[in-house]
Order: sequence, then C-alpha cells, then structure tokens
Amino acid sequence: MQVIRRMFPGGNTSQGLYSLHDNIISNQRNRLYILKGMPGGGKSSLMKAIAERMFDKGYSIEYHHCPSDPGSIDAVVIDGIGVAIIDGTPPHTIDPLYPGLSDRIVDLAVSIDTDKLKKEEEAIRATKLKNKYAYEKCFNYFKAANIIAEQIDKENARTLDIRGLNNQSRKVIEIIFSKLPIPKKSNGFKQRDLFSSAYTPEGFTDYTYTILKWVEDVFFIKGDMGTGKSYLLNRILEEARLRNFEMEIYHNPMFPKKIETIYIKELDSVITSNELGSKFAKEEIDLNSYISNRKTNEDDINALNLLIEGGIKNLREAKENHKALERSYRSSIDYTLIDREREKIYNEILNLIKQGQI
Repeated sequence: MQVIRRMFPGGNTSQGLYSLHDNIISNQRNRLYILKGMPGGGKSSLMKAIAERMFDKGYSIEYHHCPSDPGSIDAVVIDGIGVAIIDGTPPHTIDPLYPGLSDRIVDLAVSIDTDKLKKEEEAIRATKLKNKYAYEKCFNYFKAANIIAEQIDKENARTLDIRGLNNQSRKVIEIIFSKLPIPKKSNGFKQRDLFSSAYTPEGFTDYTYTILKWVEDVFFIKGDMGTGKSYLLNRILEEARLRNFEMEIYHNPMFPKKIETIYIKELDSVITSNELGSKFAKEEIDLNSYISNRKTNEDDINALNLLIEGGIKNLREAKENHKALERSYRSSIDYTLIDREREKIYNEILNLIKQGQI
C-alpha cells in the first residue's frame, strides 16, 4: 500500500535541540544524498520535488519536517528502496558514513556568487547572533517548563493506585501480544526513534495521524500527567523487545525521555498516549481511574502553559531571523545550478531502480 507519513527527526525540547537524525535511514541503506549549502538555497524544495515525483511513480514517502519551520523539510525517505535525501547542514550536521559507497555529499554552496554575498556579510553575522540568543531563550523557557511538569507528575503520582495500574498493565499487554505476528519487510531498524509532533514557531504541530491512519489496531492510553502512561508504555516496549519485534518509537515532543507512541510492526499495532489516538482507537485505556482524590492544580497548569508559550514566542523570533538569513543569501544564488543538481539526483535514483541496484 502506497502511503505518505510525516514526522520530525528532531525537536525543540526541555533538553534543548534534541536530534534523532541518525534514525532517518538505517546503515543498510542503498543511497543517501547529504545536501550541504546555505539558508534559502533550495534544499527543502529540492527534496519535496523529488519526493512528489517518486510518489507519483508509486513509492511510499516519509517527509521528515523541520521543528523550527514545519513547512520546511529536513529529509525525505523513499520507502522500500532504501533511499534518502537529507539536509546535512547545522544545527543537525550529518556527514557520510560510507563515502564513495552508498553516501554522497551534494554541495549546493557552489551556486553562491561570493562577490555578491560579501555585501551581506555584516547582516548575516548579526542575524546569526540574534538567532543564537532566540534559541537560548526558548530552551530556557522549556527547561523551566520541565520543572513544573515534574512537580505536576509528582503530585498526581502520590495518589496513584500502583496495584491497580499493574493489573491493568498486565491485561493490556496480554491483549496486545495475543495477536498473531505477520511478516514485515524491515527498513533496517530494530528500534527506530523519532518524533511525530513538535513545538514549532506555529505552536504545537502534530503529524501523529499520518502514523496512526495506516495501522490496523490502535490502543489509546488516556490519562493526566503522572497517571502512569510512560510506565505502561515502557512495560509494553520491554515486552516487544523480549519478543524481538521491530518497532518505531515516537517520543514526547517536550520531554523526549518519555515515550508517547509505540508502533509494533509485526503486530500492525500502535499503542499511544497522543490525544489523536482517541480518533483511531480500537481500545481505550483510561488511567485516570487509578488516581484517588484527583485534583488538578490550575496554577501549575497555567504556569506550564505560559512557559511553553514563552518558548514558542522565541521560536517565532528565530524563524524570522532565519527568513532574514535566507533573504541575504537569495540574491547571490544561481538557482539554475540547484535545479541541475535536483535533476541529476532524480535521474540517478531512476537509473539505480532500472538497473536493479536498489
């Protein structure tokens, strides 16, 4: 079945910029194109154009969106043939693991007229510095949000019925793993960690539905903070590991050490605490029932939301700074060279398919 899935290979989190870019494509890949270049250099447009053409030819596509600009792409994966195109520039620098074999650097910076760009040097340096400060402020807000979130977790966990939660966990695990496994073609990962949502300049951006909509069985874990959602998900994860199943793990976009979604491929099943799970759920597990004297501290929730909004405000400023950088570069770029490189990559992929090399 031909599908489009969308995700984030990194996140703006309480631990700073959190990169999972090594999980975009496995080491068993057939071809990896690593784009190097400059802001406004057409990297995202190049990747989108090739992905759209390959989708039209019948291939499933993964779009890996940029958490600092969800309309932009950090990578595309052409599913089933082991091919990816990745933006390898900072802050998520990627270098070839197999240069001369499967991995190739594509240097788009050759399209820059350096004499023209020299006139923008002062503006570029000043804007980069402003961008650095904007991200620092953003991550300080998010770190503070983590402190409040931990306090909310502790308050709720104090009255959690652990025995009841353990009994519920055993029942859920039994239901999930009673399903007969089906063979699945591997993408080279036994466990692949990514994000399906992110905090972005546009606010909270969630692509989890593009993961859930193609899966047969969805189990939705409902519950407030501190009700044991992460505990249950980790127990399911360990059981799946014991059974040697292949999985995709999607992490919480603010607190990346927490798991939000597990996709067990051989069972064609997803277990998620993401709110979108309720729309696709075969079964709902409500963990709020295991809290006694449940009471939400509105001041804590308001403080948490204010800190997150403060971080997002600075992400918006960072995005405006990045747009300014793009404008500084655009007048110095020969886009015909970018177009030429796009066609070269696309035709090379088609030739590899035709020759049966991928």
